[in-house]
Amino acid sequence: MPINQDLLDRVEATADDWGPTGHLGNDPTHAKKADESKNVDEALGLHPISIRFTKEMVRDLKAIAQLNGMGYQPLIREICKRFVDAEKRAIVRDQALRRQQELERDRALEREAEEAAAAVEQAEAAALQHEESNARLAA
Repeated sequence: MPINQDLLDRVEATADDWGPTGHLGNDPTHAKKADESKNVDEALGLHPISIRFTKEMVRDLKAIAQLNGMGYQPLIREICKRFVDAEKRAIVRDQALRRQQELERDRALEREAEEAAAAVEQAEAAALQHEESNARLAA
């Protein structure tokens, strides 16, 4: 399809009008707000929330985000994701450690019970021997 030079010339002639400060990009009669945020949120699995930060923190987040070549809201999502991932790992690690300690405690209790049962058996055997010895001496 050939390029329509007339159309191209008109677009190039009005380029400044479409820029961030131009009237075409900012005039409601020339611009239509697209309500795509819901579709984007659904596609990315995002849920909008409202959170309050100090102005200083927002400035710092924006500066850090700019240094990392991203917006501050994606940076906040990344920070939260890293925190949540680390917390989930810590929770799993703590649960595993607690379970290991419980197992060790249970094993120690089992050993103590076995040792106590063995001591009872030895005491009963000694008592029986003592009774038999007394019975022989009495006879």
